[in-house]
Amino acid sequence: MTVLDPVAEPVPAARMTPAQARVLFAATTGNFMSATPVLYTVFGMVLIPISQEFGWPRAQVSGVLGLAALCAAAMAFATGPLIDRYGPRRLILMGSLSFAVALGLFSLAPARVLPFYGLFLLADIAAAFASPMTYSKAVSGWFDRGRGAALGFAGGVGNGLGATVIPIIGGLLLSRFDWRVTYQGMALMVGAVGFPILLRYLRDPPPGGVRDAGPARAEKVTAPAKDLSLRQAVRTRAFWIMALAIGLCAACMTAMFTNVVPVLTERGFALADGVTVVTVFALVCAVAQWLMGLVLDRIATPLILVPFYLLGLGGLLLLQYGPSMPWLVAAGVMMGLGLGAEYSALPFLVSRYFGFRSYGAIAGVLYGGINVGMGLIPFAMNAIFDAYRSYDPALHLIQGLMLAATTAFLFLPAHDKPLAD
Repeated sequence: MTVLDPVAEPVPAARMTPAQARVLFAATTGNFMSATPVLYTVFGMVLIPISQEFGWPRAQVSGVLGLAALCAAAMAFATGPLIDRYGPRRLILMGSLSFAVALGLFSLAPARVLPFYGLFLLADIAAAFASPMTYSKAVSGWFDRGRGAALGFAGGVGNGLGATVIPIIGGLLLSRFDWRVTYQGMALMVGAVGFPILLRYLRDPPPGGVRDAGPARAEKVTAPAKDLSLRQAVRTRAFWIMALAIGLCAACMTAMFTNVVPVLTERGFALADGVTVVTVFALVCAVAQWLMGLVLDRIATPLILVPFYLLGLGGLLLLQYGPSMPWLVAAGVMMGLGLGAEYSALPFLVSRYFGFRSYGAIAGVLYGGINVGMGLIPFAMNAIFDAYRSYDPALHLIQGLMLAATTAFLFLPAHDKPLAD
């Protein structure tokens, strides 16, 4: 049973209520200070200083990222049922505070592999309790009519701003101090700014979420039409189509995000060109999540996602064959639209297809699969490059997987239709 904090009953209507606005602000702030911008993005900035201080090869420093991807997958499976049992607020508050402490501890890591890896993974584990998946449960339960837009705003704007602003803050700290002080600054930001905002404004949704009952009034819904357990969900065709169509595409596109620079460098483009494409990719992805949420609120059929997926696939082809920077920037725009649609669709469709009874457990399985793919696909890409001295075979494989996954969407029914086993 979900444990509720004392809070006034939400009254969703055509306009956002103050209670909804507070939760949306808290979730956006939480995503802004989540693991991806604070832990991973900053780690890419400090990798060389750590390598120089410890006297380690860069591969030895970055080796922890593969373990972290598998750790994140395991934590997604584990935290899902906990979200359903205790509610997102408790897990988020515990995770946010623990994440701040773990970041501080990581800044003290000695030049020994096991403690260094262990402290990084500790921060990764703590952050899993305050992950985008957990925030999506909180937001989904507070919104009905505007759920897609709210999820897209919290995820897209939160992570997008985080990926843009936090590297600037980290760069300022790193230019004046060292990597240890940089992570201490991140710990202070999460603990002294993010945690108080979450404590003050984040509240658990009512059981079953809220549902609009008309343009002028609304009622709390405790028994939505679809409220499936994980066991019931995995017996439906919709679950497996969703896992293939969204999970595989999201894993492929996220893995590509981390490999844009190596792919373009191997094609003979400058490092600055690759960084430009990555920046465009990230910013468009952030905006696309919110725009895709608006679309999903208005169009019941998931087929609306297919054009965005095809845009992402077209972006991969341009990345591989585009002859000049204008084409590559267009590739970044197209891939950003595709990935933004995928990120926005997953939490929205899980709540619409399967309800809130086991939202955390169901989303945890899907997010866990994505994290496994995010860890394995970059490794496979680089293994193929080592074997063939080219990324082309790996890109062709990813393009084939994405085309198959996009085709699967054609067999996914609208979320307001009965689910078939």
